[in-house]
Amino acid sequence: MLLATPLARSLQQAGYQIDWLVASGTEALIAHQSFAHSVFTISASVPWQDQLRLAKRLWRQYDRAFVLTASDRPMLLALAAAQQTYALIPAHGHQYAWKRFAAHSWIPYEAKEHMVWRAMQLAALAGLPECADVGIEWSDADRQQACQQLPWHDDAPYIQIHPFARWRYKWWPQAHWRTLIESILDSGLRVVITGSPAEQTAAEALIAGLEAQKATALAGAFSWQQLACLSAQATAYIGLDTANTHLAASTGTPVVTLFGPTDPRIWGPWSNGSKHATPWQASTPHGVQRVGNISLLQGTNSCVPCQMEGCQRQPESDSDCLQTMTVESVWAELQHRLNHLTI
Repeated sequence: MLLATPLARSLQQAGYQIDWLVASGTEALIAHQSFAHSVFTISASVPWQDQLRLAKRLWRQYDRAFVLTASDRPMLLALAAAQQTYALIPAHGHQYAWKRFAAHSWIPYEAKEHMVWRAMQLAALAGLPECADVGIEWSDADRQQACQQLPWHDDAPYIQIHPFARWRYKWWPQAHWRTLIESILDSGLRVVITGSPAEQTAAEALIAGLEAQKATALAGAFSWQQLACLSAQATAYIGLDTANTHLAASTGTPVVTLFGPTDPRIWGPWSNGSKHATPWQASTPHGVQRVGNISLLQGTNSCVPCQMEGCQRQPESDSDCLQTMTVESVWAELQHRLNHLTI
């Protein structure tokens, strides 16, 4: 969703009112956004009768629909809802032929192009203004509420750390996080740990025994808009392959992200303003890539990026490329970013 915001902004600039159809449970990300008039949700577990009712509700209500996923249901709902459907569709495969035929216009779903670039291509295909920026909007109230959550009441610089991801295969060892946090505190900076409400206990464990006025765990304490404010005000952000990392990158804050099996050419954090099919390489021999405000760290294993769900090919398995990534390498890259701020 976040990577689709450049397309939404292009539509907004062209004068369109924009409604979204998103996966159930993700709608809070675009709540209160000027480029999201209404938000509809869909879930794989919803009975087909309910999906049919949604199709009837949306029937021919729109001038244009844009589909940024290869799954069938969004395409069917888009065809029902709009007079013209623009879509990302694989160029090969008989199973996709009906989509290529039914779409008003489409572009190939290329495996090595960034999702933001694809959204921009769809905008260009529809003759919309160009927008190359990812991000969401926040209010002064969001900023105030984010600041009030912090246990300190001054403008002391802090590092935001988001050490969690939905799936284990994207994790970095918790012991490594603890060592990194201690190094950051020793340097004189403070630390804010973020995450989901379910991750608060794990976040507290990471800073157990550390001075509360220097390290705080606030998992689940922020809305998406407040989280964006927190990231924007941070001296730097460190996180995994998650939506939170994309959000932090969109604010312009220096970001250090740890990537495992995922191909950054497609899913790496987007550096706002970029106008390349992808700002990233699949991997580098030294395991560090820098684009704009973002540093992307990877393992140097020959298999990186494999695009698999962990070394055992299931979401709850570990990824050797992340397990062997050293604290020293992450700390060195963070120092590079911090030193760059003073140049």
